[in-house]
Amino acid sequence: MKNSLFKCISTITAIFLLATSMTFTSRAELAQHYDNTEDFYLTSYNMYIEQGGYDSVGVHATNTVSYYIIGAHSSNTYVILKESGAGFDLEVHVGKDETAHEFTVYIYLDGTTDYHKDLYVGVKDVFIYNPDSELDTASLIDSIPVAYLNSNVGNLILVNDYKTGFFYTADGLPIAQFSVYSDNGQIRVLQLGQSFSTENGLYIEVNTTTNGTIRISESDKIALQLFGVNGLILNGTITPWP
Repeated sequence: MKNSLFKCISTITAIFLLATSMTFTSRAELAQHYDNTEDFYLTSYNMYIEQGGYDSVGVHATNTVSYYIIGAHSSNTYVILKESGAGFDLEVHVGKDETAHEFTVYIYLDGTTDYHKDLYVGVKDVFIYNPDSELDTASLIDSIPVAYLNSNVGNLILVNDYKTGFFYTADGLPIAQFSVYSDNGQIRVLQLGQSFSTENGLYIEVNTTTNGTIRISESDKIALQLFGVNGLILNGTITPWP
């Protein structure tokens, strides 16, 4: 009886060890498969591109891939993925206004959660590009009349090389000031349009060379709201004071 019991336990143990060994072997083979450079690799893992330029690398993959850009500052920096032969061509475009000295493109093999290749991108000779430098400031308007809620007509006057807007009363008293900043922290030149009266108050048309964010103090915002001025039509979009 004891011998039969021992043989039974030995047989169960052997089956368990064999199954465990097969499991470990399968995982090892899986890891080896994904580490096999013949299945998923880049033709280059480093590139250096100047602002406003682009370059490409080949992506050899047996499946479709996804990519993520980490570390770039400009919304004009982007990637284009094109099918090519046994894989893809990955074009990296660096924005003319990119201020990051380097960023990384992570390329993931679809169907996996953590298997990826990293493409390092260095940006050559970074300088702060200012699109406002191409504006013809001689054609810019430096002031417009503003009809406030109390029917008094004041003025919006641009100072600081057209970068700061000051609202004044009809008597020439200052009410408030504002500016518009781009995503990379540059103050933008303001191009004035018209003032528009809406059911939600008065809005001033202002255009800038790039999308931006209004900066205004809380006290200045409240002061303008008392005069019925509730924001800007910034690059065609009604934008209340933040």
